Amino acid sequence: MLMFNKSLVSEKILSLNDSYLRKLRRQWHEGSQKQVSRTHFIAQAQEWFVNSPINNIVGYHAFPVVDVIQGCTQFFENVILKYGRSGVQTLPIEYAYYSLMGMYGTKPGELIHNKPLLISLPHCVSGGIRSDWPAVLKECEQKNIDIHVDMAWIVKSKDIKLDLDHPNIKSFGMSMSKLSMEWNRVGLRWSKQQQMDSITIANHYYKGRINANAMSCGSYIMHNLDRDYAWNTYGNTNQQICDELDLEPTKFVHVARSKPSGRVVGIGRLLTKPTPS
Repeated sequence: MLMFNKSLVSEKILSLNDSYLRKLRRQWHEGSQKQVSRTHFIAQAQEWFVNSPINNIVGYHAFPVVDVIQGCTQFFENVILKYGRSGVQTLPIEYAYYSLMGMYGTKPGELIHNKPLLISLPHCVSGGIRSDWPAVLKECEQKNIDIHVDMAWIVKSKDIKLDLDHPNIKSFGMSMSKLSMEWNRVGLRWSKQQQMDSITIANHYYKGRINANAMSCGSYIMHNLDRDYAWNTYGNTNQQICDELDLEPTKFVHVARSKPSGRVVGIGRLLTKPTPS
């Protein structure tokens, strides 16, 4: 007898949303919560985001300027606002929102000199590090290209090894929204130098007042949600699904690949509702 309902495998990549995550949201809205300072939140969030036993993220100490953001969308939108849509390049097969903003991807080897690069690491499709990443880094060195890394999906990935301490990497951002926290997209931006943009204004001129609610909620979530909740909770189920339905696992807990096509499919609903109806 099959354990898993194959009809729940989805062409659309759906996020993980289980009863515990819904419970956290309900408790936050119904409970009485305390405000936390920006200094406390940043220290707590840095520890929570980067110290993952199932990933190895190093080099972040080279980025002394840390600001609170409202999702990685705000992070990369500020990059685009700074340089203009035509002033930023991306790689092929990237986050769909980049193309919606008019950036369709430049092939490695054809990157434009002195034009900043926005890249998703872990990769927004596979959850891993792009195979062309070393070559891209080398090309950016040769062509004086600044790199800004969108790490929105790191909270859903495993086995990621990434050294951020590279001279061409100028900033990176992470948020907790991909753990079904779209209702509170709070996160952090790390920069090598302070930038003058809306994130800086919110953080340094208005201090914590603008982000007070988001920081308080984010602190509550971090107190109640393990950084690697997705893989720690559903890692075994992920493997069972892939074995039974002849799928290939990815670095994402909620994404697999069909065999032999290699097409990515969503298994998020199967993880939380495995039994056939």
